[in-house]
Amino acid sequence: MIFLMHDCEEKLGYSFKDKELLRTCFTHSSYSNEHGKGKNNERLEFFGDSILGYLTAEYLVKKFPQADEGLLTAYKQQLVSREPLANAVKRGGLDEYILYGEGERKNVANHDAACENLFEAIVAGIYMDGGIDNALKFVKTFLFSKTRLSEKTVRTAEKKTAEAIKITDFKSALQIYVQKYKLGKIEYVLKKTSGPPHDPIFYMEVTVDGKAMGSGNGKTKSEATKSAAKVAYERYVAKDKSKNSTKIGRKTK
Repeated sequence: MIFLMHDCEEKLGYSFKDKELLRTCFTHSSYSNEHGKGKNNERLEFFGDSILGYLTAEYLVKKFPQADEGLLTAYKQQLVSREPLANAVKRGGLDEYILYGEGERKNVANHDAACENLFEAIVAGIYMDGGIDNALKFVKTFLFSKTRLSEKTVRTAEKKTAEAIKITDFKSALQIYVQKYKLGKIEYVLKKTSGPPHDPIFYMEVTVDGKAMGSGNGKTKSEATKSAAKVAYERYVAKDKSKNSTKIGRKTK
């Protein structure tokens, strides 16, 4: 597949000094695995996730100076979860340039995840090539200016009921829960990797205040992290339900 760099840069609104870095941003792991050479965007996606989190947090803190951390986290979930990031990529026509392996190209069900990862990889790529201001310009243009923050989610967050939010991003949901009950610091730790170098599986563990609360695996560190967060969040919710059932049982005696 021919990668049309000039056309891609026109849509991005940014011209890369390092053209190989641009290509890497758009290279899916299935493509590099299939061709047995070159880099893919998984490392950039991992880095971009953190940069995007920082830029989004800074944007929201400035935009909503009176909002508490629960409300800010609910807003953040609306901006950096899979659906808005995938929509931003497709709306801008950037998905047309993703370099897939032949099998993955036909696997349309996975393309939203690939678009989400692409957005984060582009953020990292622009940051590395042109600095934080250019990365912020890209995020503002493709995401912040195009995503409408929902009033319904705002009201839900103000009531501190993370459980009532439709969970599409368990990493954010876990963060909301932990902040709500002041449970401590969340940390994600890579425990191990398995499989061949061209098709690894990552195993992540999430701890809260130093206590292991969940683990998960995936083909990328980001997928494994989200899987671990889901386990931890559902574990907390199950504990809450158990406590509530016990209280109800005591009252009926």
